[in-house]
Amino acid sequence: MPMPTPDVPEEFLSQVGDFRQILDALQRLPGALFAIKNLESRYIYMSSALRRVIQLNPLQDVVGQSDFDLFPKIIAESFRQNDQLVFQHGKPLLDEVHLTCFFDRTPGWSFSSKFPIHGMNGRVIGLVIVNELYEKVMGEQAELVKLLPAIDHVSKNYAQRIMIEELASLCGVSASHFMRIFKERLKVTAYNFVEQVRMYHAMEALQRGIAGITQIAIDCGFYDHSAFVKRFKKFTGTTPLHFRRSHQNRTAGNQVNVLPAPLT
Repeated sequence: MPMPTPDVPEEFLSQVGDFRQILDALQRLPGALFAIKNLESRYIYMSSALRRVIQLNPLQDVVGQSDFDLFPKIIAESFRQNDQLVFQHGKPLLDEVHLTCFFDRTPGWSFSSKFPIHGMNGRVIGLVIVNELYEKVMGEQAELVKLLPAIDHVSKNYAQRIMIEELASLCGVSASHFMRIFKERLKVTAYNFVEQVRMYHAMEALQRGIAGITQIAIDCGFYDHSAFVKRFKKFTGTTPLHFRRSHQNRTAGNQVNVLPAPLT
């Protein structure tokens, strides 16, 4: 009677001491943009390449943090909703299209997929996130290509008054068609996208500049101070002044931590 074939993968994995040694090796693959979260949507691991893409401080430890610690509130909420879909249904969420457009960078596209991680009892205990930056997606998704002139215009002229009709004209389509394909392809309205771009610039100015909050609001396309503060708080979960002070405190703390040791 033939001997049963041993379950080689499971037998091998059961002997692995620290699984992070495998993850640390895999993250050296070019463009390896991946992360692992637990059932509370807190990061257990994040590759160096992904940390660079989302512009994290090299000294910032993401273990135990959530998306609400790393991203504006409105973005973190959408990430959390996607996590919950994976946790509830135990099935992958594949190839969601995201625009990667921060500050003065060239607009690009990425595909994001989330895969459930099952424990020994078969229950979902977390998920793996895999992001892929695709330049070739432009040739495969014709409607995305049509939106590029509008996205480029918003990226360069966010401080100016921007009309939907103007954006639609740049893309060669009607305003109604423009708004429909924008929402379908980017999962956000054109109005919200313009506000997000402006908010990213405002956040950058608050972190790196010394200009007053009113001037920053004007420079970023917001002409009503009180409305800017209200929208900023909804977007980030905090006021512009508190956001600036928190960043200054974090920066001061990092500077203390990285002081060189005295020569002996």
